[in-house]
Amino acid sequence: MRKLRDRISQRAATGSALTASIAVVFLLLPESLFGQTGMLPPGLDLSDTQLIARGSALFAQNCSVGYCHGAAGKAGRGPRLRGRDWDKSYLFKVTFEGIPNSSMPGWKDRLSDTEIAAVVAYILTLSKLTSDNAEPTVSTVTAAESASVAKAPASGRELASAGGSLLGDPEKGRALFFDSSNEWHCSGCHKVGSAGASVGPDLNAVQLRAARDLFVDIVLPSARLAPERPLVCITTKNGERIQAVKSEETLSHLKFFDIGSLPAVLRNLPKDQIQTLEVQNRSAMPSNYAETYTVKQLLNLIAFLKSGGRPTANPVALSDLQ
Repeated sequence: MRKLRDRISQRAATGSALTASIAVVFLLLPESLFGQTGMLPPGLDLSDTQLIARGSALFAQNCSVGYCHGAAGKAGRGPRLRGRDWDKSYLFKVTFEGIPNSSMPGWKDRLSDTEIAAVVAYILTLSKLTSDNAEPTVSTVTAAESASVAKAPASGRELASAGGSLLGDPEKGRALFFDSSNEWHCSGCHKVGSAGASVGPDLNAVQLRAARDLFVDIVLPSARLAPERPLVCITTKNGERIQAVKSEETLSHLKFFDIGSLPAVLRNLPKDQIQTLEVQNRSAMPSNYAETYTVKQLLNLIAFLKSGGRPTANPVALSDLQ
């Protein structure tokens, strides 16, 4: 993988503008999205306070969400993690690979080995917390330090010093988002403010997310799937096959967006007309935005999403995508 990155970097220096844009996108992607060993990295001190702080921040961002584990290891829809004795190798394996036929996904395609180890280090600190009122202690690491650690690039790679001067323009991003001349424009599926469609997730709250996470969601949409809007393949009893984004379900009907053509059509199909329904392990979102948009345009889109409609919002720089 590193050799492949080197070749793409060389092509970016000598090739076309499109090749260069794709190469920059590829080089900016976190190492966590590529091959890993699958084993707890040797030599890591799981009692290191900075590693635990990083794991705490990663746990809050990825694991302690509405449909998974509770805050600080409390019970949620996922199992309670505090007050239990854990084997560190088992924890790493389960987090890395996930648990088949359960809601626990594998994180090997989303986090690096070191990041997964950091999460394991944090969970190990919860073993002595037998009460939900007890608060985990991360020695002298402050919340600000924890946030700083969470934002640090997993691989330690650095962009060229000139990279930080490339800034996203939220107004140009708004124009791209609502550009109806582009068949795949974002507002055809997503809503910001009161404008746009409801095929995909509502994006009004993404201004709180890290620029790097939004970048990955745009250029690799299948890396992190939205469970509330699954892509499904429906085969009806009369032989019709439909690629759809599930919307609502009742005892007798299934409501979904038919994405066979754009704009997507909202349909309401009686369940007794459905032969099979298969959930697809990919996103309905196009995967070619790294080719469609330049890096500057991607920065513009991210700047718009993070602006929350505020003209004085903090700028988004290329270095924020590390």
